[in-house]
Amino acid sequence: MPTPAPSNSEAKSARNHEPMPLKEQPIGWRIFRLAGPVLVEQVSLYFVGLSDTVLTGRMFSESHLAAVTVSSYLIWVVSAVMSIVSVGATALVARMVGGGDWSGANSIARQAVGMSLIVGLMVLIVGIGGSTTVIDAMNLEGETAERAALFLRIVLLSAPLIACTSAGLACLRGAGDTRTGMWVMVLVDVLNIGLSWGLIGGFGPLPALGFAGIAAGTAISESIGGLIILAVLAAGRSGLSLTTSGMIPRLESTRRLLRISLPAAGESLTSVGCQLWFVGLINRLGPTATAAHGVAIRCEAMAFLTISAFAVAASTLTGQSLGAGRPDLAARAVRLSWFAGVTTLSAMGVFLYWQAPNLFDLFLGGRQSEVTREGVTVLRIVVFAMPALATLNVLNGALRGAGDTRWPWLVVILGCLFVRIPLTYLFTLPESSGGMGLGLAGAWYAMLLDLWVRSAIVTARFLQGGWKRVRV
Repeated sequence: MPTPAPSNSEAKSARNHEPMPLKEQPIGWRIFRLAGPVLVEQVSLYFVGLSDTVLTGRMFSESHLAAVTVSSYLIWVVSAVMSIVSVGATALVARMVGGGDWSGANSIARQAVGMSLIVGLMVLIVGIGGSTTVIDAMNLEGETAERAALFLRIVLLSAPLIACTSAGLACLRGAGDTRTGMWVMVLVDVLNIGLSWGLIGGFGPLPALGFAGIAAGTAISESIGGLIILAVLAAGRSGLSLTTSGMIPRLESTRRLLRISLPAAGESLTSVGCQLWFVGLINRLGPTATAAHGVAIRCEAMAFLTISAFAVAASTLTGQSLGAGRPDLAARAVRLSWFAGVTTLSAMGVFLYWQAPNLFDLFLGGRQSEVTREGVTVLRIVVFAMPALATLNVLNGALRGAGDTRWPWLVVILGCLFVRIPLTYLFTLPESSGGMGLGLAGAWYAMLLDLWVRSAIVTARFLQGGWKRVRV
């Protein structure tokens, strides 16, 4: 089917935003131009998690902290469902922009946002109704379960607009614009922190909501972010323009998006399911282990969020280079992103190892000494996985940018079902039950081995080169 001719507004927008030909741009410069804003965005997001954990750890009890930990994983489920649209949107928009097809890129962007609204509404309805069942399945009981369910229900109220943010940012990144998302998300994160602190005890016109105020701050700020993203796209930012009529689902566009995104969503949901299973096993060790795990994950998240910036760069450049018919440039961009990511995370690992006790003091204010003791031990375990974590994220980002989303899903399945979960059972079960009795540390040893196995498999797929020939 021939590509529809662009409208006058689309043509003007495309001329204003058309990227420099790939051969004229130094790859290293493009990587850091794309990764830099995402890194700022991720750092601001990290401070939201830091704020939530510090607020909970210093102002509430161990059971509250355990509830926030589990709720964070469940909110990750929501984000994973949003990838039903976002991964395909990035890959397709990047391919079309790389090939100069701005009309096609606009059509995909509109369809992606329209689909995201539908997905967000479905998440809201299903999540509100099933939150208690999910919490019960996580082996939580009593007040901890009640608080986790409350936290989750409040955040889910913003699910449709969170979905719009996810899809909108994915389209902008595919077009090579990571700066807009940075500014929007920094604003969202600043609002999130301010509202959460204000709503706990009440400040000015803000009511005192106690523990629920943390979740309310997240829901309100995320909703504002979604509305801003819709406004930005409606204004024609970065060559992409949003129209109401263009958001009505069309079969061909939906099929193209889902062909790429469904395996990616399967990967994300499998990964989240594995993590929830993993946390459920940790929860059996008691609230101290759950709380220690939660704070350690917050510390380790500094590395995860940092490498996400290089993964976005690898994804965008892979898609645009393949769209321009330059698989050689795609491979070069990925290798440079890979090297930068491994170097950065290895240095961060050294920092985490030596500063682990101080980081726990920052979160807990010198309280909950048992949580600190267990948490410092496991945080020092995961630093040895930093090169593997960098490899896994950057190369998976490249495969997704190429539309090769089935392999990352397969890798998650293999790592989860054959490495992490079996080893977690083995390492954490008491010796009297046939296990090794290593407690929380045993679970993190299982995670360490899982990351190395998965990074080896995804490296083999990248070096084999099949991703260069994937049709989208």
